[in-house]
Amino acid sequence: MAGKRVTATQVAKAAQVSQATVSYVLNNKSHTRIPEETRQRVLEAARELNYTPSAAARALRLGRSNIVLIVLPDWPLGYAMSGFVDGLTDQLEQMDLQPVTRRLKQGVPVEELWKAIMPAAVLLLDRVAQGERQAMERSGVFVAHGLLWDAEHTDNPLLARGTLVGSLQVEHLAARGHRRLGYLAPVAEHDQVFSRLRIEGAEAACLDLGLDRPVVQHTDLTAAGVAAALLRWWDVPTAQRITAVCAYSDDYAFALLSAMRGQGLAAPVDIAVIGADDIPLGPFADPPLTTIDHEQDVLVTHLARVLQAGIDGDEPPATPPLHPGLVVRSSA
Repeated sequence: MAGKRVTATQVAKAAQVSQATVSYVLNNKSHTRIPEETRQRVLEAARELNYTPSAAARALRLGRSNIVLIVLPDWPLGYAMSGFVDGLTDQLEQMDLQPVTRRLKQGVPVEELWKAIMPAAVLLLDRVAQGERQAMERSGVFVAHGLLWDAEHTDNPLLARGTLVGSLQVEHLAARGHRRLGYLAPVAEHDQVFSRLRIEGAEAACLDLGLDRPVVQHTDLTAAGVAAALLRWWDVPTAQRITAVCAYSDDYAFALLSAMRGQGLAAPVDIAVIGADDIPLGPFADPPLTTIDHEQDVLVTHLARVLQAGIDGDEPPATPPLHPGLVVRSSA
C-alpha cells in the first residue's frame, strides 16, 4: 500500500466490521453502542494500517474544512522566507487551522493543488493567473495573496512598504557620512519584485538627500558572483569608489563581507555594509551585521488574522502600521 491512501474500507476489512462501524469509532460518535472490544479492534487496525481520514471526509463531517493551503513558489527559500512560513504555520495552528504547504511547480495550475485537499483558504506566495484565483473564489475558497504585489494583485499594501527598507538603509549610511553608495541585489527573476521595491526606496532616499543613485550590482548569491560584483565597485579610481553598500538581504550581506575578507578589505573601514531582514545569524557576522528589522512578526500575525476572518466570513482586519527599524551593529 506504499504511496496510496489507506481507506476506511480497508480498516473495516482488517477489523472484520462494517465501514459504518469504523466511521462511528474513528469519529467518536457517542450516541452509538459499540462494544469496547470492537472499538479497540478498529483502533488497532487503524494504527497498524497507518490510517488517516481524508481532508474531504473531515470537511464533510465538520461542515467546513480547517485547512489553509499555503502555495509556495518553486524556488529555494532564504532564511527570512523560511522564517516567515514557520511563523505563519505556528500562528495558524494556534487558531485551530491546519496549514498545508505545497510548491507550485512551473506550468502546473494551482487548481491541481487546491482541488486535491479542499482547503477553506488559500494563501498565495507566488503569482497565479487571475482566472485561477477567481475559480477558487467561485468554489467558496477564501484567497489571500501574501507577499507578491503587482498589477494583478493590488490587495497587499504591506509589500509596497518594502521601499521603506531601502530608504532606511540609505538614511543610516548617509548619517554616517557616506556619499557614494552601492546596492547589491539578486539577479534571479523570482526576487525581482522584492528587490525592485527596496532599490526604489534606496533611490528615492538618495534623491531626497542630494546623493547620486546607488550603483546597483545584480548577482547570483554565489561566492564568485558576489566577489565579481565587489571588484566592479572597487577596481576603479579611488575617487569613484563606493564607500558603503546596501545589501538586498542579510544573506547577500554575509556573502559580501566574506568577499571583502578575500580581497583584504574590512567593514566598515573600507566599505560599510548594511543588510535587511534581521536574521538570527546577524550578530555572528564578522563584524556583526547592521541590518533592518521589517517587523515580520507583525506581518505574520496580520496574515493569519486575514485568513481566519476570510474563513469565518468576517470583515478583514485593518492593515497594521509597520515601522521597519534599524538594528545597529558594527558593519556600518
